Amino acid sequence: MTSLPPPGLPERRRPSLTARWTNLVLLTYEVDAALVRPWLPRDIEPDLTDGRALVSLIAFDFVDTRVRGRRIPGFVDFPEINFRTYVRQGDRRGVVAIRELVPSPLAAAIGRLRFNEPFRSAPIESRTQSLGDELVVEHRWRWKDQRYFVRMTADQTSIPASAADAPHHLFGRRWAYGRNRKGVPIVLRIEHPEWALRPVRTLDFEVDFGALYGPEWAVLNGRQPQATHLAVGSAVSIFPPGR
Repeated sequence: MTSLPPPGLPERRRPSLTARWTNLVLLTYEVDAALVRPWLPRDIEPDLTDGRALVSLIAFDFVDTRVRGRRIPGFVDFPEINFRTYVRQGDRRGVVAIRELVPSPLAAAIGRLRFNEPFRSAPIESRTQSLGDELVVEHRWRWKDQRYFVRMTADQTSIPASAADAPHHLFGRRWAYGRNRKGVPIVLRIEHPEWALRPVRTLDFEVDFGALYGPEWAVLNGRQPQATHLAVGSAVSIFPPGR
């Protein structure tokens, strides 16, 4: 990551990271904007919907991950549990990760050191199963001796997100914001084609948001999400801005 370039400067053409993200389970909640503001870099604002901020718990798989075109052992195929909020900087709409869990300590270290993202390692198991016309996606993980899971079933068929009842601002974000140790905003550009969505049939989950992300997030415990989605995913390229 590097600092956001002024408008008009060219961006780098070679991605820092490429991968395929598959079967993204999204549980999205509305929260008070005051809850997300302490997590945001300077000059970054919550992207509000009807005066409320949004956060999503996202469980998905990285496949064929490459850093600068190279595969790094332990950082190729792995699941991730991502907790993020939606933000904007002027006309740019992006996301801020609150915490990202991956099973490999090496992958977590690369995520922290190379991309300045809040990665931590935790045991995670991911399973995807086809049962006739139904797809079953399940993630189980452990954090500080507590066990969690999310299990979603959906149609095998899919439709473009633009044709589904899904807000574009959940899926069309091109910017991932963070901050360095001095608090200066940093950003990555994310490129991928429009995702297709599988109609969700059932959802079952057990998550203690307060234990996972801090006591202030316990307000989400016991709540059903405002929106649930299962995105098919796609190839993804992540670019640093130009200098």
